[in-house]
Amino acid sequence: MSKSGPNLDALNKIIKRLIKAAPAGHPEKLEPLARLVRGFLEFDCDSGRLLSAETRIMSSVVDFNELRVTPAIELAASLGVRYPFAEARCAMLHRTLQSIFDREHQMSLDGLRAMKKADIRKYLQTLAGMNSYVEAVVALECFDVSAAPVDTKLQLWLISKECFPPETNIPEMQHVLEKHIRAGDMLKFHHGVRKEIDEWVPKVWPKAAKIPSPILAPPTVNASTATPPAKVQPAEPQPVSPAPAKASGGKSAAGTTKHPAKTKPHAGKSK
Repeated sequence: MSKSGPNLDALNKIIKRLIKAAPAGHPEKLEPLARLVRGFLEFDCDSGRLLSAETRIMSSVVDFNELRVTPAIELAASLGVRYPFAEARCAMLHRTLQSIFDREHQMSLDGLRAMKKADIRKYLQTLAGMNSYVEAVVALECFDVSAAPVDTKLQLWLISKECFPPETNIPEMQHVLEKHIRAGDMLKFHHGVRKEIDEWVPKVWPKAAKIPSPILAPPTVNASTATPPAKVQPAEPQPVSPAPAKASGGKSAAGTTKHPAKTKPHAGKSK
């Protein structure tokens, strides 16, 4: 296999096989915000744990606005310690929901339906905390954009099948798949690959990057761009007036004669 690019022969064979292996019936189409939340729980995870986690989280909140203000650390605790990358995915979800609210002033993505497909994807990709898999799966399933959802699990699986060199990252893999899969087959490919790798587990998972959440901790300040504290200038010493010099003859410098203090004679009889 070439080290500079994908093995197109192996890749095309797998693409055709997965499209044919796609389930006959497609799952129910979700509202965009609901699909976004599921996407954050779905990447790098199996379907069994996904459905259980989604039920626990959504049953604990009234609506998406309450989910937005729920601390990420509480969401991660509800997923459990055995859920893959629980803290990282909940921190990303928290930031993305807040970013949507900041843009739309409500918890809804219905406004994207009036956008062009290219603009929809740019909108999703530029949300704070967004994940490559989540933006692609929302664009594909909710807005019919030909996007390839690729998570770390699929990335490692395709590398293990010698379709891509080991150094291929997720954006590069997405670009190749979107170029070689027809728009009408992308949804089938996605469902086929989720079914294929559902129970597959890589031998070694890469370390998950820690994503800051505004509720978990305050944002860090970049030392290179931080404004240094203003330097306090020391106060200039004030000139001290010299003490007036004493003039000879008992006179002060002002010309006033100083007389010695008079003492009272002691009272008493003289001898």
